[in-house]
Amino acid sequence: MKIFMWKIIFVLTTVLLINAYPKQKPIFSGPYQALKCGSNRINSAQEAFIFDNKNGYLYYFERNNGKFKPLSQRVNKGIYLNTMEEITSRLELNNLIGDKLVITYIDYLKQGGPQKTIVEKTINLRWLVMNTFYQKDSEAILSRKDNCAWVDPKKVSVSY
Repeated sequence: MKIFMWKIIFVLTTVLLINAYPKQKPIFSGPYQALKCGSNRINSAQEAFIFDNKNGYLYYFERNNGKFKPLSQRVNKGIYLNTMEEITSRLELNNLIGDKLVITYIDYLKQGGPQKTIVEKTINLRWLVMNTFYQKDSEAILSRKDNCAWVDPKKVSVSY
């Protein structure tokens, strides 16, 4: 009976230890890391995020001069509509379940009255899983779960 109990404890401990370790090792370029999420999507494109591993702020890599720049300094060339976007990001540290990168997009639309769309992406950096929650005018529309993978920050083009 004691041997059977020790076998059960051993199997449970082994399963917990396997899940506690990350799937992949992150790829660093200075203090910057990059993730590509959405590998399990069929119809839509994958999303890429470059962030500072100390605070979670988003960056992009400028290939012309080979430097990382804050996302707030990026100039999008194209047609502007009656919209205004706000993007914030932060790193939530947790030794027990793993650190999380939280990215929040807020889009203020001015079509037919004031509307606000909020998209929050939470990426668990240990298990490489991204949870996305879409909310429009205080009602939840959709939530989705995607797998992520570490990529080289200098070789990825960001999707935001």
